[in-house]
Amino acid sequence: MPDPRQELQRLFGARQRYSNFGPALAKIIIRGFRGLDELSLSIESPITAISGLNGTGKSTVAQLATAAYKKPVTESEKYKRHIIANYFPVSKADPKPFRDDASIEYQYFTASPERLQELTVTRRRGSQWEGYKRQPERHCRYIGFTIYIPKVEQRDISIYRGQEISITNEAELPDSARLAISRILNHPYENLSSATAAHAMRSAEIGFAKKFGAKYSENNMGFGEGRVFYTVNSLETAPEQSLFVIEEPETSLHEHAQHELAKYLIEVCLRRKHQIILTTHSRSILNALPRQSRKLLYRDGSKVCVSDRTSSAEATGQLALGHARAKTVLVEDARAKVLLTELVRATKPVLLRGVTITFVGNDDVVASMTKRFRDDGLPVVGVRDGDRGENTRQGLLKLPGTQSPEQEVFGSSAVTAHLQTRYGLNWSEWSALHQDMDFHDWPNAIATELTKTEDGLWEELSAVYAAACPVEERARLVENIEA
Repeated sequence: MPDPRQELQRLFGARQRYSNFGPALAKIIIRGFRGLDELSLSIESPITAISGLNGTGKSTVAQLATAAYKKPVTESEKYKRHIIANYFPVSKADPKPFRDDASIEYQYFTASPERLQELTVTRRRGSQWEGYKRQPERHCRYIGFTIYIPKVEQRDISIYRGQEISITNEAELPDSARLAISRILNHPYENLSSATAAHAMRSAEIGFAKKFGAKYSENNMGFGEGRVFYTVNSLETAPEQSLFVIEEPETSLHEHAQHELAKYLIEVCLRRKHQIILTTHSRSILNALPRQSRKLLYRDGSKVCVSDRTSSAEATGQLALGHARAKTVLVEDARAKVLLTELVRATKPVLLRGVTITFVGNDDVVASMTKRFRDDGLPVVGVRDGDRGENTRQGLLKLPGTQSPEQEVFGSSAVTAHLQTRYGLNWSEWSALHQDMDFHDWPNAIATELTKTEDGLWEELSAVYAAACPVEERARLVENIEA
């Protein structure tokens, strides 16, 4: 059975993307909103999960995405179009939520894989935003923190008029919704339904659930249960190819439910061809989604940047740094982490018990995150690849050598001798046959030939490299980490 994540990405391939998902958002460029001066976010999957520290602009991106489409002609009068002014009101409390020259550029996929539809919404005349007219039509739903509030907390009419309301138009949720909610919450619901609660001239929708032979309304649902009910029902009943923007769907859900919710989002996109943009701090959700779905926002000084295809570990490493008790060492990627671990192990293995080595992204991310947390007084140093210089005063170190970890390791005579002796692999001949291969792919290609796991082989060769590395060079690196 194919991996649903791979199937989702296959359906989002260039040739079939438009036929499957319609005029989906391809790119958003934000200028001058809530401190986002020039943020460009590209869409690589039907589901885009935006993570990052608080204050990096996740909600701003999500809210502006919701305003990317105009109201479909088939929608009823009750449907309200999402516009920028809904999310960025000007008031005495917030007279300048955006710059005078603020703009947002939307790019949409079209039937031609090579061509994107582009339009820009700007504030050129007085208080009016211009540029909406050429937007494609699409049904959009924004599920923020207040779009679903438990009935008890909002004092819905089903609560304060509880003895006087009438319940009409009760209809069962589709089996797909019932089964999804059951899997997410790990409850064997026998029935789920939605009805209209009315009193005088007022009415509201209310949900009902039945399990273990007992039936109860939304009035007696917890926040997590009620929000899942609302979200899943919305995804199942909205028109196909809708856009959903969801703020932190993991709210009030236990870890297993978060994982199952992410799996459901993939399944519903496969089936109903929605596009989903969500903000999250959940490692469980990030783990369950395709790598193309994951976007990490981080600040480099006053600028907000995007790390594409972030690993869940990279995102979690950044989000949890403020809670680290031991000294934290930031490196660029997983291979750099293994290599540094083996260098420390070969020099002062006890130090590994007192430091946390975390990979956070490219060299610029290492530098910016090191500065941020050192400015906050946290014990953090950054160790970049050998092709970047050092700045010990700023806590920036480098791995041995002058090249990438892959080039340094496979350029070591000790490593090539090890490959020849243990595996009969002649590095000179192998590299000549694969001279056009990107060096980042060397570990995987060699591991495949040797029928080993890539991670296992890289750790083995990193240990060989570290043992052969000049003692003085290793010692200096360890001393600077401890300093």
